[in-house]
Amino acid sequence: MPEIVKLARRGENIYYTPLSEQKHHILIDDMSPEKVMQLQKDGFKPAVFLESSPDNYQCILTFPKCHGIFDRDIGNRLTVILNKRYGDPKLSGAVHPHRAPGFENRKPTHERKDGTFSRVSLSYAVRQECQKALIEARKIEQALATAQQQRERQANLLPSIAAQGTASLQQAYFKHWVDIREHLTIEDFSRVDAMIALRLRSNGHTQPEVEETIRACAPAIRERRAGRNWQRYAERTAAYAFGYAGDRDMERNTRYRELWRRVEGEDGAEQRTRMRF
Repeated sequence: MPEIVKLARRGENIYYTPLSEQKHHILIDDMSPEKVMQLQKDGFKPAVFLESSPDNYQCILTFPKCHGIFDRDIGNRLTVILNKRYGDPKLSGAVHPHRAPGFENRKPTHERKDGTFSRVSLSYAVRQECQKALIEARKIEQALATAQQQRERQANLLPSIAAQGTASLQQAYFKHWVDIREHLTIEDFSRVDAMIALRLRSNGHTQPEVEETIRACAPAIRERRAGRNWQRYAERTAAYAFGYAGDRDMERNTRYRELWRRVEGEDGAEQRTRMRF
C-alpha cells in the first residue's frame, strides 16, 4: 500500500485487475444508474459496484469457470454481450482492470474547478457468485461446442479432398510469399501474412481455409518460431482479411486482384505483382 499511495500522490490513476484460476470476473463499465437497476432487475447479482465518477458505475460479476477448452472465449463473449446491453459497447476483454476504490479518478474531464478530482467509491460489495451469468456462460459454451462438432463433421466428410486442398493452399501461400519478397523489402512478417491472407481471400478461399493456411505456413518463413500462439495469430490475421479493414484494403487494391489470381494459378509463376499496401 505505501507504494500504491506514492503512485497516487504522484498523480497516477490506480487500477485493479481481478484474476482467478477458478472464476471469471466480468467487468461491466460505464454504467448509468438506470443500467445499474436494469442489470439487477434482469436477474444478475453483482459482487461489486463502484462509483468510478459521479453517477457513473463499474460492476463486477463473478461466476465459476467451466474449465473446458472454451473458457477464454466464453469470458470474452459474455463481456461483449453484457457491455453492449448495460455498459461500454467498446469493452471486449474478459480480463480487464477496474478503478481502485478510495483513489481519485484523475481523468481531465472529472477535474473540479478547485483542481481536485472525485474519489472512486465502493458502493456495494457482496462475496457472491452470479448464477444468471453462469447460465448465460453455459449457453455460450453449448453454442461453441455445437459449432465445433459441426466443423469436425464437415472436416471428416471428405478427408482426402480436404488434405489435397490444404496442400494446394500451402503452395499458394509460398507463391505469394515469393512474389511479395521480390518486390517489397519487408521485415515485418505479420504484415506479409496480412497481405497473403488478403490475397487468398481475393482468390476465393474461405476464412477457415485462410486461417488454417496461416497457422501452418507462417512459422516456416521465420527464423525464430518459439514463444507464439500460432493458432491465435492465424485467427487474428484471417479476421483482418475478412473484416472491415480487409474490405477496405480489397477495395484499395482492386487493380491488383487479377495479378494475385495469376500468381496463385498454374500460369502465374512468371507473373509478379508490384503493389502498394
